[in-house]
Amino acid sequence: MRVDSDDDALSWGDDDPSHVAGPSTKAPRQASGEPVRASSAILVAYGVIAGIFLIYSVGWFIAVERDDFTQPGLFAEIMFQLGEFLAIASPLLWMAAVLVLVARPSHRLAWLGLGVLVLVPWPFVMGA
Repeated sequence: MRVDSDDDALSWGDDDPSHVAGPSTKAPRQASGEPVRASSAILVAYGVIAGIFLIYSVGWFIAVERDDFTQPGLFAEIMFQLGEFLAIASPLLWMAAVLVLVARPSHRLAWLGLGVLVLVPWPFVMGA
């Protein structure tokens, strides 16, 4: 009659005298799995651009408040106010989208620079 001991279930492979462990090798790091760290200068640039986008949002808010145009219909008025809200929120949404979706710092700066050029509150700048 064979007797099973509970020690077999509680022992590890290295407890076995016939077990030979091979040399441990580290797996090579994958470059795509590691996040890219930004330098201090790039972080300062992100802060400056975030400040510009905040100023743009304030500019769009002032431009929207100056505008007294009303639409003739209810649906048109709702859509016009939605457009005004999106104009105010667009610089902040652009910044958030770029920071979340773009991984490389150089590409982030390029996309943020494009946003600085595209999202200028022209009604505020032109004094309308």
